[in-house]
Amino acid sequence: MRIGLLRHFKVNCPHKKMMTSKEFRGWSERYETSKVIKKQVDMYGIEWNICYVSDLPRAITTAKEVYSGNLNIDKLLREVDNAPFIHSERLRLPFEIWHICGRLAWFFKSKSQPETVEGTRKRINAFLDRIDWSKENILIVFHGFMLFNFQRELRKKGFKGEKVKFVKNGVLYQYIREEL
Repeated sequence: MRIGLLRHFKVNCPHKKMMTSKEFRGWSERYETSKVIKKQVDMYGIEWNICYVSDLPRAITTAKEVYSGNLNIDKLLREVDNAPFIHSERLRLPFEIWHICGRLAWFFKSKSQPETVEGTRKRINAFLDRIDWSKENILIVFHGFMLFNFQRELRKKGFKGEKVKFVKNGVLYQYIREEL
C-alpha cells in the first residue's frame, strides 16, 4: 500500500518584512484565499486510485492539476492555524519570527493557538479512520504543517518513507506499508 502526501503549490501572497501581530493575522487571512503558482509535479508514473484533498482553495487547485479523477474533499485536512503568539499593536517583528513562534507556541501548548497538539493528532487520526484502505495508491493533497505531523502518524501505522523536516510545495512524498 502506498500513500502519497503532497503539499499544495506555492501561494502568491507576499508579506512585509516587519509586521505587528494584527498585520500577521491579516496576512494569514489573505493567504487563505490567494492564488497559487502552478508548477509541474513529478508523480513518479504512479496511478493513484483515490485522492483526498483539504477543502481550502490552494489545495483543491493543486489536486486538480495532479489528479484527473473525483476529489474527496475533507475539512479534516485543513492546515493547523498559526495565530500570533502575542498581541501587540506597536511591536513589529520579522515575518519569520511570527511564523516560527506561532508554531513553537502550538508545540508548547500556548493558549494563543486555536488548536492544540492533541487536537491536531486527533484530527489526523479521525481522517485516517475514515479513508478507504482498500485502495492500493492513496494520494492526499493538503498543507505543509499538516503533512509534517501526518507523516508521524503514518509511521505509527507501519508506513515507511522519508522523514521530512522542511515540507516543500508541490513535491510528492511517498510512504509505503507492506501488507501481510
